[in-house]
Amino acid sequence: MLRLSFLGCAAMILCGTAGPLLAQELTSTRDRMTHAEPERGEAARMDPLFRRMLACVDSREPGRTRTLIETIPGSRTEARVMGGFQSRLDQCYVGTGRGIGFTWNLMRGGFAEIYYHREFPAGLASGATDPAWAAAWIRPRVAEGIVSQEELLHATARCVVVRQPAVVSQLLGAAPFSAAEVSAMRQLRGDISSCLDSGIQLSASPQSLRGLLAEAALRYGEERGTAPDDAAAVPAANRH
Repeated sequence: MLRLSFLGCAAMILCGTAGPLLAQELTSTRDRMTHAEPERGEAARMDPLFRRMLACVDSREPGRTRTLIETIPGSRTEARVMGGFQSRLDQCYVGTGRGIGFTWNLMRGGFAEIYYHREFPAGLASGATDPAWAAAWIRPRVAEGIVSQEELLHATARCVVVRQPAVVSQLLGAAPFSAAEVSAMRQLRGDISSCLDSGIQLSASPQSLRGLLAEAALRYGEERGTAPDDAAAVPAANRH
């Protein structure tokens, strides 16, 4: 049986610039990196296979894929749900006999993008968002008494979506690794920087950034229509 390689770490690095330059790989203590993330050319070549495999898994276990998206990144609950996908991924893999490796973040983002395109085929609605609601919705969520590093990445993505829903829609509407996707990512650079704390830099592969924005866009589209008038209310994204 073909065994797919699971990479438990996120494909992004947060670099703090206060004092000596520190770079921390976003890993969980339960996971170990087994393979390096593929080079861009290899990732682009394997991306269609990766997405067909996820679509197959979702078609057979839609409840599980949605449950995954509802978990808080970096939590033990997410890990438990993730662990149940291996056999289905094996069944859905149709390739050349060569295994492929990907991060948990990529798989999570890929499932989120499936739901995003299904629910918002025309992209996100533009227009002003209540500032109080947006601030609460963006805020990192706590799971098991902590805010995980993975959740901080998702909070950054939510901030970017609030600032630029139209550009994020353009990005997700473009084919992965296309010139249109690259153009949209370039337009978001300033917003990504603005969404980070001072002295923090974000380095992400195109696939990782796309997946993070896909999940943020999905949540934004689903929850913005019920944004509370009461600024003290807590958005669904933070009800955990």
